[in-house]
Formats: sequence, C-alpha cells, structure tokens
Amino acid sequence: MLLLVGCQHNKQQQSAISKNKQRWNQQAKTTKVKYYPSFGMMDYSNEPLTWHDLKKKNDSIILGTVIDYKKNKHQTIFPTTTVQVKVDKVLSGKKTSHYITTNFPSGFGFADEIEIDIEGNFSKDVTHKEYLYKKNSFPLPKIGGKFVTGIVKKRGEYQISAPLFNFWVVRNDHLKLNNLDLRGIQNDEKVEQLQDLTEVLDCKLNSSHTK
Repeated sequence: MLLLVGCQHNKQQQSAISKNKQRWNQQAKTTKVKYYPSFGMMDYSNEPLTWHDLKKKNDSIILGTVIDYKKNKHQTIFPTTTVQVKVDKVLSGKKTSHYITTNFPSGFGFADEIEIDIEGNFSKDVTHKEYLYKKNSFPLPKIGGKFVTGIVKKRGEYQISAPLFNFWVVRNDHLKLNNLDLRGIQNDEKVEQLQDLTEVLDCKLNSSHTK
C-alpha cells in the first residue's frame, strides 16, 4: 500500500512539474531577453574549491530537483528568481526539509528606457519594460532538472552560498558546472580545482545511486 501511495505521489509531482514548466516557458517565450556580460573568474571571491572546504562552508550539500519558479516582484536589472526545490538527497551535512524555497541569481526584471523616434531623437517618454535577464555564469536550470549545490540557512531561509562557482547540473547522470563561462576556461588553476571537485562530487553522487 505504501508503494502505491509513493507511485501516486510521483505521478502527481511529475504532472505538477510538467504544468509548471509549460507556464514558465510561456512566460519566457513572450518576454524579450537581455544578456548580462560575462566576467569569468573575475567574479571569484574565495569560494570553495575542494570537497573539504565545500563541506566546511555550507550547512548542507544537496542533490535537488527544480519543482517550480516564481518571478520576484519589483526587480530591476539584477533580478533573482524564487525556486521551489525538492531535496532528493543530502550528500553531506545537516538534514533539510524535504521541500525548500530559495533564490537563483537570474530571472525577470524591469528596466526604464527612453524611447527614440524614427529620426533618432530621444523622446520625453520613459517606458518601464520587463525583460528576462540571462547570464552565462548562471543559466537557470530547467524545471524538472536536477542539481547539486551547497546551502546555508540564515534567519530561517535557505540560501545558495556560491551559485556562480559551487553549482552543478546533472546531465546524463553526470555533473557539469552550471557556469558556462568556467567550462570554456583552460589553463587556470582554480578552474582546474573546480573540475577536480566536480569529479569528486560525481563519484559521490553515482556511488550513492548504486547503494
């Protein structure tokens, strides 16, 4: 009977994920995109590069599934997106709630723009337009997608401690750095350490799946 209940719950969750994905994708499809500039390792500020430091600087290392996204209101050019996460497994550290809410550093935001007429003259009118801001350093994972990251709990809220450097997405049962800028950097000691950390996490993730 418990197995049937579990199966029923999984079906309901998959149905909810499908609806959430359709709604979010429709919002993204109808909104103009703006891209953040890429800075590569210039954003680095002593984030963990080893498994030891990753555990030390986080309350928990989790494997999670993106269940849903929600636009945050009244945001400008540096928006965040509220994300509901199902914690599939705690790889290290403190136990968490089965479902948590946190924020990802990309999403929808508004910008004030001055209109220009057909002759190239600036208008007195200022428009308040919504854009979907994207950046290579943190592309939003797909709803239903899985990821590994470190989280801390501050004032009752879960926060991702280092989203640009300590965030991995699951692709074909293996981890990849979510930061596309870092994937393309070669001959950099810190990036090489992050790639080594990726392999360590990959081994831990896949060994836990085989148990």
